[in-house]
Amino acid sequence: MTRKFTLLLFLLTLFFNANAQNLFLGESHETVKWIYEARKLNDSEFELTFDAEIMPGYYMYGMEQIEGPMPLKFEFAQGDYKPVGEISASKEVKEKFDEGFEVNVKYYEGHVVFKQKVELLSNNITVTGTVSYQACSSTQCIPGSSDFSFDLKGEKTAVSVVSAASEVSQIKNEEDKSLLMFFITALFMGLIGVITPCVFPMIPMTVSFFISGSDRKTTTVIKSIIFCLSVTMIYTFVGVIVAFTQNEAFATFLSVHWIPNLLFFILFAAFALSFFGMFEITLPTGLANRADRQADKGGYIASFFLAVTLAIVSFSCTGVFVGTLLVQSAQGGVALKPILGMFGFGLGLGLPFVVFAFMPALMKKLPKSGGWLNSVKVVSAFILAALSFKFLDIVDSYFKLNIITRDFVIAVWIAISVLTGAYLLGKIKLPHDSDLKHVGVFRLILAITSFAFAFYLLPGLFGAPLTSISALLPTQEKQVFDLTDSSLQNISQNKNEYAINSKNLCGTPKYSDFLTLPKGISGYFDIKEGLACAKQQNKPVLLDFKGHYCGKCKMMENSVFRDRRIIDLLNDRFIVIGLYTDDNTELPETEHVTASNGKVLKTIGAVNINYEATVYGLNAQPYFVITDADGKAISEGTGYETDADKFLQWLQKSVK
Repeated sequence: MTRKFTLLLFLLTLFFNANAQNLFLGESHETVKWIYEARKLNDSEFELTFDAEIMPGYYMYGMEQIEGPMPLKFEFAQGDYKPVGEISASKEVKEKFDEGFEVNVKYYEGHVVFKQKVELLSNNITVTGTVSYQACSSTQCIPGSSDFSFDLKGEKTAVSVVSAASEVSQIKNEEDKSLLMFFITALFMGLIGVITPCVFPMIPMTVSFFISGSDRKTTTVIKSIIFCLSVTMIYTFVGVIVAFTQNEAFATFLSVHWIPNLLFFILFAAFALSFFGMFEITLPTGLANRADRQADKGGYIASFFLAVTLAIVSFSCTGVFVGTLLVQSAQGGVALKPILGMFGFGLGLGLPFVVFAFMPALMKKLPKSGGWLNSVKVVSAFILAALSFKFLDIVDSYFKLNIITRDFVIAVWIAISVLTGAYLLGKIKLPHDSDLKHVGVFRLILAITSFAFAFYLLPGLFGAPLTSISALLPTQEKQVFDLTDSSLQNISQNKNEYAINSKNLCGTPKYSDFLTLPKGISGYFDIKEGLACAKQQNKPVLLDFKGHYCGKCKMMENSVFRDRRIIDLLNDRFIVIGLYTDDNTELPETEHVTASNGKVLKTIGAVNINYEATVYGLNAQPYFVITDADGKAISEGTGYETDADKFLQWLQKSVK
């Protein structure tokens, strides 16, 4: 009781002293003098500066909320903008025991500068608000407040990420777009996703599946519609999860974690063995009775599983669309947004398959009956067997086993291609095949294509980039033999030797024992370490947001980053920081990061992807940003680009 009375008496004393002191000092003698300035970082981001000069003999309480003293508080009025990150201070806050409040308090003295980064959601806005504080001396405390106003003029531009197959720019949605426009954009992204390297090759196999098992057009249409609805449902389900958890990393988990990828490998292998004729995939009787009795058993439900495999296979190419949509949905503050976005994306991805099912002539007209049906199944089995190694590679990389090397996968693919060609020519016959009296023209073309593909793969055994299919292969760093560039042979045994011993670095990079940059390029894998070296050498920084399982990243490393001009420019003029967004290595507890949703991020990948989403509003790989030694962007970021000349021009422009 005595303590509460003393505290009340103390607060009343502060109040009367504050009013008396204000009358005595007048407006020109504030205990804290504030100066406000704004600095433009890029077309949509500004850094707001709150420069506080605390009167000699006084100190100002910090921003910590505790019982007793009045904390420093920045209150922003609502407007067409959003804060990015937390308010930072130019000096460490001090701490002492306050006898009046009988608690430890934190405070500032002298000159201190506070900074807050904001992102504009429209071009020209005014940021207003109030900073409230309490300044104290050895004899008295004085509460105060100051109004601030910043007139900010931005020039928001779209952030582009180039599609793997179409090179069509993906527009980064602004937060103030209507839900209808957001849905239309998501639908468009789904349509573009169909023509990416991971999805387009599956169209013939998928449409052949729709056609197989029945001569009825109705059955084909039903299968295709079930497939389309299944694709839409799968992505919508991801949107529902994100809407409830606000965790955009869920879809990424499906594409990079070993458990789902091991299951996907088993699923592909099971379908391949079934198509080879080892066994039949059948349905429980209760479900089979609900299917069309004229269809093959399992036909309709198999459409769903085929949709699942498509969704998973396409993640390495469509992840840029899905990730960007989910990040923007999570930041939009509308629970319906991720659901609507994923529904639109899934619908756009599935609709073209329905169109192809209506026009099967696009696959070449097939005979109405005969042995072609089993031939399609067998060829599909070969394709599934080849694609299954993509998932096995992810499991191998997750545990860093290095058993599924690039050479091994290419060798298996060559064997599969030769066997497929031999099968198409009738040299191999499986149990369910009918006699092949002659080889038709279409079948001969497919056989030639299969053998040609095997010859195309052959140089890959010795390090050829195989750019057109590199997204489906293990990364170049998992290549045992690389004879394509003699100038890089000094690092063929130890893929990190160049990075570790390079004179361009300031020391041995952290994580260089298991993380890599493209061959010939030296750099870091920790942003703090890389920025420190950039400051020491007075160089700009290239941030490379990448992933072990990023198909587009592999394609760029096998094309753009094999250009000697780019390698030399990066090593001479830049500090390169490779930020892996999917690495599962756990960080020390001191390096854990707490995300805006309160979740503690403990792995390298989680911390890096949170940094990309928080600072740049993207969840896309590859993505490149050039910054100064303090980490401030000095150029517009860029995404996937396989034209070495264009990427070189972008680098040179940034250097200038």
